[in-house]
Amino acid sequence: MNKILSIIAAAAVFAVIFTGCTGDAETSSSAASGSETASSEQGAALSADGTIDPDKYEKTFDEFVAYMTDSGYINGEGVELTAAAIGADKGKRFTVSSTVSKHTVELYEFTDQTSEAASKAISNARADHSFHLFESTENQTKYTYAAVSADGRFLMLYTDSADNDSTAEQKQKAGEAVEKFSK
Repeated sequence: MNKILSIIAAAAVFAVIFTGCTGDAETSSSAASGSETASSEQGAALSADGTIDPDKYEKTFDEFVAYMTDSGYINGEGVELTAAAIGADKGKRFTVSSTVSKHTVELYEFTDQTSEAASKAISNARADHSFHLFESTENQTKYTYAAVSADGRFLMLYTDSADNDSTAEQKQKAGEAVEKFSK
């Protein structure tokens, strides 16, 4: 019980620190205000070991956003994206600034994974955690990390302005969280 309370307290401190470090209006609201679903409340979503349990969320785009918020990778309302360019149905961008770096997380949902753009985005994320919108990769951001859920329905693009061990670890953990969010 003490471990769960410690984790919840640490998450609350993290949210306060993270919110205090943001410069964008879209990311300065608390994580809890971004979701209205009961399952996105951290107390309801914690597993027995105190981690956020992806199985406690419905497999919808809004619940994916709630899961990533509750996991601490994004906050705020985000900005709607035109997702059709990559074959997705929905997309949102979240920008978070901290003392270490500024990172952008884009979340997408693919209900139809058969289009050429969707298939390419999903297969690149699976193959090497990359994202290539165009044939040439010369103009691709060096620091973009891509992850896709096991069922291929949800994609995350994580772009960071810094390249160090702590940002690499954060990207990796966010990617692992996305991969677990599956049917």
